[in-house]
Amino acid sequence: MAERAATSTRRCTVNPLIGRESEGDEVVPVPESRRKRVLVAGGGPGGLYAAYTAARRGHDVLLCEKENELGGILKSERALPFKHEMYELTGTYERLARRAGVQIRLNCEVTPELVEAEGADALIVAVGSSPLVPPIPGLDGDNVVVVNDYYKNVDRVSDDVVVFGGGLAGCECAIHLGQEGKRVHLVEMRDELAPDANVRHRPLLLREVEKYVTVHTGYKGLRVTDEGVARADASGDEHLVPGTTVICALGQRSRTDVVEALRDSAPFVRVIGDAARVSTITNAVYWGYHAALDI
Repeated sequence: MAERAATSTRRCTVNPLIGRESEGDEVVPVPESRRKRVLVAGGGPGGLYAAYTAARRGHDVLLCEKENELGGILKSERALPFKHEMYELTGTYERLARRAGVQIRLNCEVTPELVEAEGADALIVAVGSSPLVPPIPGLDGDNVVVVNDYYKNVDRVSDDVVVFGGGLAGCECAIHLGQEGKRVHLVEMRDELAPDANVRHRPLLLREVEKYVTVHTGYKGLRVTDEGVARADASGDEHLVPGTTVICALGQRSRTDVVEALRDSAPFVRVIGDAARVSTITNAVYWGYHAALDI
């Protein structure tokens, strides 16, 4: 039997107008007298779509990315075959932005000094988030790979893996590793997995987790060792979840230090995507789109 949609809402990561056609939020070019110098900080999906939209409005747009490639958190999808199409959105957004006239600079971090030097009238802060790595003993060990960086460390992952964290990213990585034939355990403090998953996709995701992964929910991780993750149950009793590689997938946090440094550096400043609140790629694109419409 086909899966039924959990809601009737329709949203699209590629086209923010889907489901909102009646709101009148189409891109309308501004009069020449109102054209601005727009600087976008961050080349993830939200930043790229904001830059693309602002350029379509007729603004002079510069997008700066501090790393040597675009994509932001989408880069972490490249090593998962069933998510590779999401990673490919980076190329789509880049082509759209460049065709619309956006200038893109890599290896260029936005600072208040850069904003001033570029004479930006408007700044869209799309600097994203960073992995949450709490001070759990052993989590900085050589056998630990942060889930965001898995694509750069595929060869470091052994055949016995513990995924530490059961949000969407942890579940997807665990499924992929299980599909590769590895023995995968997943440790999650909450009683449910992937509450941040799309409501339509979550039942399918959990079905795949059940197929490929041994799950330990309701357990607190105590420390990481060369042999796995020590965790405690509700009674405080300690058990070892075995694995010679540990994938840290304990979530993301907004880069608030960067946001605060940039917040007052231009007449118009808008913070979008994970930089504002850790959320979804779709939300980052929507926020970027509407930020550009407000300039």
